[in-house]
Amino acid sequence: MGIPHRRIRGVFLVGVVTLVVGCQGEGMNEAMAPPLPGELAILPGVAPQALTALRERSCQEIKNARPSSGDGEYVLHFLGDPSRPWKAWCHDMEGSPKEYLPLPEAGLLSNFSQYTAGGAVAGTPVRTAYSRIRINPITLQVDTSDQTFTTSTGQVTHGGRPVTSMPYATAMSCDWSDSGRANIDLRGTPFKVAPDYFVASGYAAWGSREYSFVDQVVTLKGGGYCGSFAPLNAEGLVGGQLPLFYAVPPTTWSPTARVYPTGGSQTQAQTLQPGWYDINELTVGNDAINAVHVPRGWTVTLHENAGFSGPQRTFTGDTLLTGSDFDRRASSVSVDAPVLVYANNGYQGTSQLLRAGRYDIGQLTVGNDRIRSLKVPAGFQVTLYTDSGFQGQRLVLTQDTDLNGSPFNAQASSLVVESTTTRNGNVLYGRWSASGGQNPSSAANRQFLVEYTGLPDIVTFDLEVDASPYLYLLDANGQVLMEANNADGGTHARISYYLNPGSYKLVAATTQVGRSGEFTLRSDRARLRYPQRLSVQAVSAFNWVYDDWDTGAHSDVSIWRPNLGQTPGYYSLGDIGMPHHGEVPRMTFVVSGEGDVLARPVDYTWIWDDKGTGGEHDASFWHPVPPAGYTCLGSVANLGYGKPSTDLIRCVKNEYVLPANIGWVWDDSGSGGNNDITLWQANARDHRGLSTSTMVGQGYYGDPDGGRFWALNKSALANPELQGGFVDDLSALQYAPRIWLHNDEYYWPSSTEFFLPNVHPDGTHLWTNEALGCDSCTNPQFLDGQRPDQTHVPVYAQIVTRTQGGVATNITDIIYWTFYPYNNGKRVCIGLYTSGGGCAGFYSTFGNHVGDWEHLTVRFVDGRPSQVYMSQHSQGGTFTFGNKDMASVGFHPEAYSALGSHGLYPDAARHTYERIFNGDTLNDDTSRGIAWNAWDRPVIFPWQPMGTFTGSLSWLNITEDWGNDASGCNNPVSDQTGVCVLNSGPTAPLKKGFPSPGSMALE
Repeated sequence: MGIPHRRIRGVFLVGVVTLVVGCQGEGMNEAMAPPLPGELAILPGVAPQALTALRERSCQEIKNARPSSGDGEYVLHFLGDPSRPWKAWCHDMEGSPKEYLPLPEAGLLSNFSQYTAGGAVAGTPVRTAYSRIRINPITLQVDTSDQTFTTSTGQVTHGGRPVTSMPYATAMSCDWSDSGRANIDLRGTPFKVAPDYFVASGYAAWGSREYSFVDQVVTLKGGGYCGSFAPLNAEGLVGGQLPLFYAVPPTTWSPTARVYPTGGSQTQAQTLQPGWYDINELTVGNDAINAVHVPRGWTVTLHENAGFSGPQRTFTGDTLLTGSDFDRRASSVSVDAPVLVYANNGYQGTSQLLRAGRYDIGQLTVGNDRIRSLKVPAGFQVTLYTDSGFQGQRLVLTQDTDLNGSPFNAQASSLVVESTTTRNGNVLYGRWSASGGQNPSSAANRQFLVEYTGLPDIVTFDLEVDASPYLYLLDANGQVLMEANNADGGTHARISYYLNPGSYKLVAATTQVGRSGEFTLRSDRARLRYPQRLSVQAVSAFNWVYDDWDTGAHSDVSIWRPNLGQTPGYYSLGDIGMPHHGEVPRMTFVVSGEGDVLARPVDYTWIWDDKGTGGEHDASFWHPVPPAGYTCLGSVANLGYGKPSTDLIRCVKNEYVLPANIGWVWDDSGSGGNNDITLWQANARDHRGLSTSTMVGQGYYGDPDGGRFWALNKSALANPELQGGFVDDLSALQYAPRIWLHNDEYYWPSSTEFFLPNVHPDGTHLWTNEALGCDSCTNPQFLDGQRPDQTHVPVYAQIVTRTQGGVATNITDIIYWTFYPYNNGKRVCIGLYTSGGGCAGFYSTFGNHVGDWEHLTVRFVDGRPSQVYMSQHSQGGTFTFGNKDMASVGFHPEAYSALGSHGLYPDAARHTYERIFNGDTLNDDTSRGIAWNAWDRPVIFPWQPMGTFTGSLSWLNITEDWGNDASGCNNPVSDQTGVCVLNSGPTAPLKKGFPSPGSMALE
C-alpha cells in the first residue's frame, strides 16, 4: 500500500556549507492530513500578521543593501512581507543577480523531465534533473527553460538534431504513447503549483497530471508522435513559464529516504527515517522495492528476508534496481545516517559515531579539543561549543566539514547533534487564571524567553489551548515581530518567522480577556523557558516536627520538615505528612529562585491544634497566606500554639504551578480533640507537574477544596535536567540510579563479558561449562560475580522511544539493565508453617537460577522524567518522579537490591512478595550496603531489533535463556507453586515484551 496524498509542511534545511560563529542575534485552506512524525501540522485559517518593516524581495535588493554579498542562499520575502519568507539561491551577484528556488527534494524521481526514447526517435532516454529552478520573485513565474542548475543524461535525435536536455516540468515521447515522464516536487518550500496548468501539444499528443501533497507535487506523463505534456504555452523542447503560488511558511523540512515500487510515483513511495523497517512495516509491499532514494550521507540497506536477515545490499545514493539482482527482493529495510567526528583533518584518525543528542566533555571519546573534521548527513545539524557544558563560542555545521584553517579546529569541548526527527526544541506548559486578551504587555498573559542558536532560518512556534489562542513573537527589546491567532476558532495559533541566532520573546494570550485554562507551547527548533529561573534540589534529610502520639486518633501521623543545612539558598514549600510514627520521608524538593519568583507568605491562617486530644506533644497546624499573584503549596505544623515565622517557607508565582491531585494522609477522628483536622497531600496530576509531597491541612472532615492543591510546573524549572527535548546518552547519565547492594550480599553483579566465556549455548539455554554440583550448588566460582567496589561493573542503559502504530510518541523510556551471574532462591518450609510455631518439617531452597536480569526504568514525557519502575521478580513497583517514598541523589533514583535475588525496592527493609500454600512467605531483604552507581561508565545503546547488534553489543542477539534449564522439580512445593529448586535461566532481555518500542506499558 502506498503513502496517501499528504499535505506537506516543512522548512528547507540549508543545502550548502554554512558556518556560523558567535552567540549574538538580532494558507493552505484545505483539509489537512495528520502530521508526519516530528512535524508540526499546517493549520487552516491561521491569520498571522507581521508588524515589522518590509524585507528584501529580490537578490538585487540584497545586493543593494549589502554590495559585497556573493552567490549563495538567502532568505527573501514575497512582496516584502515578513510573514512570507522563502529560501532563494542568488546567482551572479557580481553582475545581474538572478533568483533560483532551491529544491530540497532533488533525486531519482523528484524534479526531473524526461524525453523517452523509442518509436520515431532513436537513442537513450534524455533525463534532466533540477536542483534549482529560475523564479521571478515578484510574479512567482518559473522559467522552465533555464537549465543553469541541472544534470542531464541520454540523447535522442528529434527532427534531425540531437537532444541532450529537457525543460523543467516537461514529459515527452515519440512512440504513440504517454511514456514521457516528469515530476515537480516543491516540498520543503512555501510554494504550490497552479492548478490544471498543463496541456498536451504536438502530433497525436496526450498526457496526464497527478497533483498531490497539497499541490506541491505534480507527476506528469505525456507524449505522442511526437508530443509533449508541459505547462500552458510552453514548447516541448524549449520551455516556457510555470506560475507558482505562495501558500504558507513551512515548518522544518527534513529529508527522508524513500523506497518505490515498480513505476511508483511520489504518492506510492514509502518515506523512511533512520531506523528499522521489518516486513510488516513496509507499506510499499513485500518484494516490491524497485528504486531507492538516499539523501547525502545516508545509507539504505535492503535485506532479502524478514527480520533483517539473508543477503543484503547497501545503497549510498539514488538507485533504480531494474535489471539488478535485488529488484523486488527486499523483505526488510534498515536506514542509517551517522554523524562522524574525527581527530584528524581530512576525515582521518580516531573517530566517534554520534546519534542525535548532547555530548559533553566526558562523553567525547575522540577526546577534548580533538575534533578536526566531521561528516554531517543531509538534514542533520552539529553545533560545536568551545567550552564544556555547551557554553562558549559555537559553530553550526550542516555538511561534511574539514576544520583545517578554522578557529574551531581542535577546539570543541561539547557538542549537540540534531537529526531529522530530533531537534533542539522543547515543550512548555502553562496556565492562565484570567488572561489579558490581545495585549502583548498584559501581566495576565504569559511571557516566555526564546533562545535560538541555529543557522539563520525559519522557526515555528505553536500555542495549543482550548480557549481561542493568540500568540505574539517579540524581539529581545519587546518589539512585536509577528502575531497570530487561529481564525477559525480552533485550538492552535502558529507563527513561522525567519530568525537570526539570538534571544526573543513569546507571549501566550487569548483572543478574549479573562479566559482561564491550561496551554502547551512548543517550538520545532528553538529552546523556550520561563522568564525567571526557579530551581529545585532533592533533599533526603528531614527534621521531626510532630507526631500524634497518645492522641487516641484512629490512625497515626508524623510531620517532617526538610533539613536545609546542606542546601543553602533553598527553601521549603511546606511540611511533609507520613501515615506512621517514626517513618521519615525519603525525599522532597526544595526551591531557589531568582528575582521575585519566590515570596514569603504574608500571614498564616490557623487550621487546628491538639487541645483536648491528650497527645504527648502540644502542636498547631497553619496554612500560609500568599501575596497577590503567588501560590503557597503546603501547610506547616508548629510545636506549641504560636504562629510560625513567615520565613519558614516560600510561596511561588502563580505561573510556575499547575493544579494537582489530592491524596489523603490523616485525620484526627477518635482523638477527642476540641477541633477537627484532615491532612491531605498534593500529588502531580500528570507528567507536567513535579510533586513535592507537601501536606495541605483543613479544619474539618470531608471532601477538600480542590483549588488548594498545587504542584510545581516541571517545564518552568531551570534545572538543566528538566529542560525537556532530548532523551539521549546524557540523559542516561543524569538519571542513572544508585543501587544499594545488601550488606550480606555474596552473589554479586557482573558484566556480560565476564559471564559469557563460562557458559555455552545449546539452542535453548546457556549452560555453565562446569557442572553446578547439585540443583542448589554453585561450584563454578564465576557465579559469585564481581564486587562493584573492587572492579568496574557496568549497568546497561537502553533508550527506547515508544511508538503507537509505528509512529513515535512523546514518551521515551531508559531501561537500566543489571546482570548477576546467579540468583539465590528462597528458603521454603517443606511442611506446615505457622507464624507462632514456625516450620513443622524442614527447609529447602527453591527458585535458584543461573543468570539474573533485573531492571529499573525511568520514563520521560516530552523529555522530562515522569515515572520510575523497579522490577521485583515477575512484578514491580511504579513511582511518580519526586514521590516522597523514593529517594533521589540529585536526579538519580535510589534503589535497594534484594539479598541474593536482586529485586529492586525503594527502601532498606523486609518485603514480603508472596504467601505460599502452606502459610510460609517469600521475602526480599534489602539493606544499605555497597553503593553501585549506575552512572559510572554505563553501556548505553538505543533500541534496535535482536539479530542486528554488532561488535561489543553482539551479545544482545542471544536468544537462549541466560542460564541452565530447570531441575529439581519433583517435589510437593514445585507441584503446588511451579517453582523448582533450580529454575530455568531468565529470558534474554530483548525477548521480553516491554523493551519493544510499541509496548507502552511501564514494566
